Amino acid sequence: MAQYDYIEKAVRVTRREFLGVVGIAGAVLWTGAYAATDLVQDRTKYIKMRAQGIYRDDAQAKIRQSHNNQAVRQMYARFAQNPLSPLAEELFHTKYVNRTQLG
Repeated sequence: MAQYDYIEKAVRVTRREFLGVVGIAGAVLWTGAYAATDLVQDRTKYIKMRAQGIYRDDAQAKIRQSHNNQAVRQMYARFAQNPLSPLAEELFHTKYVNRTQLG
């Protein structure tokens, strides 16, 4: 059997040192969590402001129905034949996503 001369030193941590390390670790974690929630709140606020701007622009628009918009009519006449053609359905129509639960 091998004989070793190395003796491991005991690690002694006082209560004050332990609380200091735990406090610093907690502060670092809290700062990261605060920054992450702040980013989410800013994003949600931006989405709500953008939606309000779109609704305001829509209320002020002269033509509020897309099928009456001259540019849309020209696009269909030149490119997609009519509003419910298979090409128009594939290119222009999207699926509804409920975004009312922004928080």
